[in-house]
Amino acid sequence: MALYAGICLTVLGLTATIAAQADMNNSCKWKCLTFAQLWPGSFCMTFSSKQCNIPKHVDGWTIHGLWPRGKPFCNKSWSLTQEDIGDLQDDLLHYWPSLVKSSAFTFWTKEWSKHGTCATCADSMSCPHKYFSLALQLRSKLSIDAAFNAAGIKPSCNNSYTYEDLHSALSDLGTHVGLQCYYQEGRQILMQIKIPLSKDLSIGCNTPNEHFSRSFYEPCKNNAAIYFYPFTQHPHNPCP
Repeated sequence: MALYAGICLTVLGLTATIAAQADMNNSCKWKCLTFAQLWPGSFCMTFSSKQCNIPKHVDGWTIHGLWPRGKPFCNKSWSLTQEDIGDLQDDLLHYWPSLVKSSAFTFWTKEWSKHGTCATCADSMSCPHKYFSLALQLRSKLSIDAAFNAAGIKPSCNNSYTYEDLHSALSDLGTHVGLQCYYQEGRQILMQIKIPLSKDLSIGCNTPNEHFSRSFYEPCKNNAAIYFYPFTQHPHNPCP
């Protein structure tokens, strides 16, 4: 994965950045971020076969989002443009794809509008290019694929893992890593992992009073087996 300068790309973009930041000073009180990664091998189970697919170039955990824990939609007037992230798009398509019918750019636009505009009070995310660059760098630095491979945790339809197995494998990502599961026919299936970060991007942050975006998945239970399903040619039903 390439390293990016993470700068605002144009003079007009810089002007817009300054104006937008001035409009959202009251939205910058958040202290923690959530970096969420999805497992495509399980994600498409929550959709019909016509609504979800895994692009051929996707081969591991993908980015779901980088979310400040505070009020969302901080500046609806600050729109994402193709020019903002032109040099990032190849890597974004690989590591932050859309797995549903909407285009990848539509997905990124929604994430920017809801979450990215709220992150701009941090210098590391002060414009769209920096925000998306940072997410890509975090995907490389906080690699769940690498952590699971090192621990011998592999996707399977038949073998399961304990909560402790998975948390132990992710120990370098902090003690507050959140495992989220989808439940089907009595099985809990690993779907998403949330990594908490402080505003300075250090690993770990715990401020329970800050707002969390509602999740479609439940926390994995620590007293039941957890399945980690593989990618298959039928992503809506990977383990028939």
